[in-house]
Amino acid sequence: MENSVKARRNYGIDLLKMFLMFLVVILHVLGQGGILYNTELLSVNYNVAWSMELIAFCAVNCFALASGYVGINGNYKFSRIIYLWSVTVFYGILSNIIFSFCGMDLSLQMWKAAFMPFLYGNMRGFYWFFTAYAVTFLFIPFFNHLINTLTKKQATLLVAALLFVFSAVPTIKGNDYFKTTNGYSYAWISTLYIIGAYLKKFEIGKNTKTKRIAIYTAVSMLVTCLGHIILDYISVNFLSKDISGEVDMVSNSFAIDSNYLSGSMFANYTFPTIVLNAVLLLLLFSRIDIRNTKAQEKIKEFSALNFSVYLIHTNKLVFENIISGLFESVGKLNPIIMILAVIGLAMLIYVICIMIDMLRYELFKLFKINSLCELTVQKFSLFARKIYEKNENGEKVH
Repeated sequence: MENSVKARRNYGIDLLKMFLMFLVVILHVLGQGGILYNTELLSVNYNVAWSMELIAFCAVNCFALASGYVGINGNYKFSRIIYLWSVTVFYGILSNIIFSFCGMDLSLQMWKAAFMPFLYGNMRGFYWFFTAYAVTFLFIPFFNHLINTLTKKQATLLVAALLFVFSAVPTIKGNDYFKTTNGYSYAWISTLYIIGAYLKKFEIGKNTKTKRIAIYTAVSMLVTCLGHIILDYISVNFLSKDISGEVDMVSNSFAIDSNYLSGSMFANYTFPTIVLNAVLLLLLFSRIDIRNTKAQEKIKEFSALNFSVYLIHTNKLVFENIISGLFESVGKLNPIIMILAVIGLAMLIYVICIMIDMLRYELFKLFKINSLCELTVQKFSLFARKIYEKNENGEKVH
């Protein structure tokens, strides 16, 4: 299918993105919220909390895969990234204003980061995914052309090579061998986009029954969790290594800045089973066929707000001054109650963020921000075309 032909919307993917954002919130409730690091090493609560973490860990990978899965046949609009930037700036400035009124003295860098977030994506805790995705977005037309041009054999070799270089080798070497920052980078997000586009273009898994994919997903996630538990157990009991003090992510830092337990090699975006979990989850949700018109409208409406859940709750000021360590006591609860509490807290955060963004969405509609973004791109494209034509004709450009 050519990109110029509008593809039928896959509402299963929209549902997937909403589910993935919920998983992302679970990750942050467990990690930044302090639950993971306030459970007794190798206790039931420890293993349950880490299992929830590892099940949810594929969410970011799956987001990038889904972008490629949808984007290969999508209508590429540069105004889309401009709109997302405007939303990011809105929440960056809003949070700065609110925390300033609450008495916090913000640095000049924080104000700069609010206006130009993609220039501060490497600043600890500042919208790294948006920065990585923004860079990937610039190359989407080239990635799409590449996948649409290659034969299935060629594309399969490309995907295999990418996975070997960025997933297999770092796993075998036990370090970030090719400097993808363990997946926190545009190189990895771009790799996943290409893989997602490949899955869609060549209809990978089309002939596999949905039930079988569901079983594969469950088994892959189980292997991930058990692998983590077994390696932790071996590290503690057979390697004579005191690792109880090596993990500290609660104090205003992300996983990217943390030292994991040796058994937590599974908690890595580039780790093979985490990648596999994301692929299987994508294939599973892509099978969901929603035909009810009202349901489609609601899904489309709420999926448009989904990105802001990320922007609101992972805003650096919110993440470090509100969420950090907020849920430490949950790690001491009965395991079943702890599971329910984590799910409940994640749902509460998700719903609050959606409700906040409903107001932002209406405000943007009022001021026609989307149209302004499209107009900005049109004006810039016209200007760039004139410059190009003058250069082609040998005219002097003023």
